[in-house]
Amino acid sequence: MPDSAPKISVIVPSLNQGEFIESTLRSVIDQNYPDLELIVMDGGSKDRTCEVLARLAPHLAFWESAEDRGQSHAINKGLARATGDVWCYLNSDDLLAPGSLARIGELFRDPAVDWAGGITVIFDEHGERGTVTPQEPKSQKEILTPWSRSVEHVFPCSNVCFMRRSVYERLGGFDESYGYSMDMEFYTRAHFAGCRLHRIPEVLGRWRWHPASKTVKDGSAYRFLEEELRIAAAYATRLSPADRTEIGREIVRHRKSFLVRRALHSPSENSRLARLRRLISEAIFHPSLVCFRPWLSAVKRQVLAS
Repeated sequence: MPDSAPKISVIVPSLNQGEFIESTLRSVIDQNYPDLELIVMDGGSKDRTCEVLARLAPHLAFWESAEDRGQSHAINKGLARATGDVWCYLNSDDLLAPGSLARIGELFRDPAVDWAGGITVIFDEHGERGTVTPQEPKSQKEILTPWSRSVEHVFPCSNVCFMRRSVYERLGGFDESYGYSMDMEFYTRAHFAGCRLHRIPEVLGRWRWHPASKTVKDGSAYRFLEEELRIAAAYATRLSPADRTEIGREIVRHRKSFLVRRALHSPSENSRLARLRRLISEAIFHPSLVCFRPWLSAVKRQVLAS
């Protein structure tokens, strides 16, 4: 086992999170990890982000603020620049828990460990809302079916998910076609490539829940489900024939749920008539919805709403 702790690269993708980014970076810097590479890839923020980054520049290995193609692209740019033996990415509104880097550094001194993750506490301005606690699924199929699992989470939250650089070199970067579940796609890819996840039963980070986050705005409403279905379809071939058949049926059913959820949600136009128009429009393009009970119930609620 190596005598020294590994170099850890923490990549922070950022865009207009000036309200939170200093506390995010401080949660990394203040750990005083002896071999840290902290990289911030900002997408051209128009708020106070650059002021914060300039002030904290002595603690940063690299930072830039330039227009990019989105969060996945920012992470990939950071990964291409990173030189650490171990890496993670930390969203610019989330936090690492005190001592987490020391814990990870100690764990990765074992060359057999390629991937590790712990527990994240979800919090908002009122306090704690719960945790993301990764657990071993009962079957391979459960890796691909977050809508039907014996456990709530199989993978850790991205802010407490650490991988050896060799995993990135073997698998490539994040799929930039994903805007919400790029981490889950990467972790699914790693799982089916034979990487073993070491689940640490300790709190290593905190996930901030706030109205401006992608998760709150539309991720939980329908965007995550949309991309979860893409992941399931892409990796279903790795399952047994029986599981492939079953997951195919589930994808068809949950795609209908996604269409209904998308029709009911719009940050810009969310009146009853607008929702009803969107529901009817979805049924025109997807006629099977008219026999789908959740679609019928949603239409009925819009019609009967006062």
